[in-house]
Amino acid sequence: MKPQEFEGHRERILSCTLCQGMVGPPVSGTVQKSKIISVGQAPGPHEARIGHPFAYTAGRTLFKWFKSIGIEEERFRSVVNMSAVCRCFPGKNRNQKAGDRVPSREEIQNCSGFLEFEIQKHKPELIIPIGKLAIAEVMKKEKFSLTELIGTQTRCTLYGIEFDCIPLSHPSGLNVWNNMEPGKTLVKKALQKIKRHPAVKRELLNL
Repeated sequence: MKPQEFEGHRERILSCTLCQGMVGPPVSGTVQKSKIISVGQAPGPHEARIGHPFAYTAGRTLFKWFKSIGIEEERFRSVVNMSAVCRCFPGKNRNQKAGDRVPSREEIQNCSGFLEFEIQKHKPELIIPIGKLAIAEVMKKEKFSLTELIGTQTRCTLYGIEFDCIPLSHPSGLNVWNNMEPGKTLVKKALQKIKRHPAVKRELLNL
């Protein structure tokens, strides 16, 4: 991605006000050049305040996972294009005691152009979708269980670009699946697949 394209894209993300139901400001984790893209669901309220993805409790768990395979947070953030299905905080789920609202189909569609641009410009070798919504959007899956996909590596195509996909479950503390079997074992299996991927070895581990 050329510097002017990168800056223009980042400015379009940060200035977007298209979805009235979302709580701004938008969050951008884009980098100028990357062969690895991670895709989250949407930022939480702390990410909007701090200004980058996975900046709070879920992020601490996520980067603890990556540290277990030799990848430090600073290195990951500087190398990986940290995308999301939606770039603004959707607000809290009013129908539940805890958890964020799942973005609507219209909100997902409104934000899809940002991810499309990043995939087409970076042409990633690896995409890591994090959480069920991101997995559904990246892998174009309507009905699935985490058990059948976490720990797998699949060849996928999105926006005309072919890439490897290694999904992770969401690292939220509300996601008890991560702390029980088979979730604990499958997350470790997914992390080992990420560690062994050629793009990760080259770009993140210097191997």
